[in-house]
Amino acid sequence: MVFAIATAKEYREKVESDLAALKSAIDNSSFAINAVTSTYHLHEWLWANILKPQSPTKVDGVLLNEKKDFVAFLEAYCPHFRLVQELTNGSKHAYPVHSGSKVGGFGMGPFGIGPYSVSYLLGSVSKPY
Repeated sequence: MVFAIATAKEYREKVESDLAALKSAIDNSSFAINAVTSTYHLHEWLWANILKPQSPTKVDGVLLNEKKDFVAFLEAYCPHFRLVQELTNGSKHAYPVHSGSKVGGFGMGPFGIGPYSVSYLLGSVSKPY
């Protein structure tokens, strides 16, 4: 049990709470990191609490024997899974460690939300799924 979260359902509720917080303040980077990170880690809770105890099991006709099979399934059938994974891993770094470059115009303008004061997350989460 982690901070009183013991099931995949309880963790999903945390994800929903994090997404609601982000939706309430789309330009809040703390909310963005929390939402992306919890959303990504939901697959681990699903595997550990639901799918692994049933393995081998099928999801949409795909046989899942191991966690790596589930991850491959998500990469194939969930178009944004890799992006969420990259954002989660990227949030661990204080500065982009691979590119060594900044986003052009970041912090410029009256609000400093993103490049040229435009929120860089608006297009990603503006529509509910």
